[in-house]
Amino acid sequence: MVQVKIAFLDEEEAYLEQLKGYLVRKTEQFFQVWTFSEVETFCQVQMQAGFDAVVLTAACDQKLEGRPVVGKKILLCEGAWKEEAPECLYVQKYQSAEKLLCQISAMLWQEKGEEKAYVPDHAAELIGIYSPVHHEGQMLFSMTMAQILGEEQKVLYVNLMEHSGFYGLTGVEAPEDIGDLIYGMMQTGHDFLTGLHKVRQSYRNFDYIPPAVNPEHMSEISMALYEQLLMALKNRSGYDIVMVDFGMVFLGFAALLPVFSDFYCLGKAGLINRFRMEEFLDYLGKEGGHTMEHMNRLLLPEEMPFEAGNPLDHGLYGSLGDVIRSCLYGGMQIGG
Repeated sequence: MVQVKIAFLDEEEAYLEQLKGYLVRKTEQFFQVWTFSEVETFCQVQMQAGFDAVVLTAACDQKLEGRPVVGKKILLCEGAWKEEAPECLYVQKYQSAEKLLCQISAMLWQEKGEEKAYVPDHAAELIGIYSPVHHEGQMLFSMTMAQILGEEQKVLYVNLMEHSGFYGLTGVEAPEDIGDLIYGMMQTGHDFLTGLHKVRQSYRNFDYIPPAVNPEHMSEISMALYEQLLMALKNRSGYDIVMVDFGMVFLGFAALLPVFSDFYCLGKAGLINRFRMEEFLDYLGKEGGHTMEHMNRLLLPEEMPFEAGNPLDHGLYGSLGDVIRSCLYGGMQIGG
């Protein structure tokens, strides 16, 4: 699991206790938070801890007296911000802890640009997965790949399926899902990064956007909104890899495929399944040869063998994991 290490440095101990209390109630997994009310204690710990960000008040910043700070420094502004240090990042202290952490997270994944807009220092690699035969094991394949890639890189998993079965497989719950993110994107002035970090959750060693609970929400996404979502995930999310699990072909589907660096097309044995795969590939071919450049055809068993226990464990350590590692790192002829 990718975790962000954040140190809060503030002499107001009551505020730090409230922040820690929020994190305990939230059972937050994405953040590891340290709190310090004394500058000297912070200085003793910071080199060993290796913080990603240090959020501190102006008074604490002055007491540091030019000593180096490990990690990105963010000022905790207690009142109206004064443009005395325009080069500094800052957040308002007296706001909800949830919004505060969303803003800090967004700043960590971004570099400062013009007019305080934040632009990532790299684009994510997009990997797409789709099964024209609607293979039962598609989501298991995708999530197993996310686990493997998540061992070394920052991975975000996005499930665009209707009634995907994700919640039954993982046993997790989500107060907000991708439908909330999509509806937010429809609003004027929506901050994509804040919306993303608000709905995003962690599972094992990758992050994910909870899939739609109401399948009708997926039918309301226009081609323009799909394009906006994919480009935002690629250019603004800050992840190394974003994996997108498709459940249906929508208007403009083929036109968006070139944005993916790799695309896995999952089939299974059977005459009709072969015809369905061929029809899908013919459709892509008619839309332009460039859509096929990164298409990996993969033939999976018709039924994935499950034993007692979590199927994701069997996928990761069993034959499916071996297949995926071969696809990712070579040594296997892809076909189907």
